[in-house]
Amino acid sequence: MDRSRRLRIARWQGFTVIELCVAMLFILVTTAFAIPVVTSSLNAYRLNQAVTSVSAAIQSTRYQAIATGYPYSVVFDKAGATFQIKNDPTNVGTFVNVGNPVPFGQANWMNQSTTFVFRPGGAVQSPQAAANGTTTMTVTYNGKTETITVSGYGRIQVTP
Repeated sequence: MDRSRRLRIARWQGFTVIELCVAMLFILVTTAFAIPVVTSSLNAYRLNQAVTSVSAAIQSTRYQAIATGYPYSVVFDKAGATFQIKNDPTNVGTFVNVGNPVPFGQANWMNQSTTFVFRPGGAVQSPQAAANGTTTMTVTYNGKTETITVSGYGRIQVTP
């Protein structure tokens, strides 16, 4: 190759400053649109995780009462953002802790502290229960709320 041809090829290689600025602008605009979507998805995931954790604790405690044949309770503590499972193997009304308190999220997620007592036959009692025997808890995160309703026989219904 002669020298003039090599110089022409070298001149066409690379990007201009304007091309680089346009590419960077495109990346910035795309990122600006993506950040709120990702944040909203993470918030929905965190709310769903908290609701799932509360529902699983209720269901597993009920199943333990049925399987063992003696009462169990689960105590949700709003201030400590924990739940504690307890049992009463002697069936005299004195519940003792089973393990340590389990954290379930931030303290401001639940609207109230709630206690559920599960009988071996499957019945559920709660001091916070309404006249029809159902107990309602709300879990809130970043303005989004889901309601967990537990019937007198342990049926859990979650509504947005």
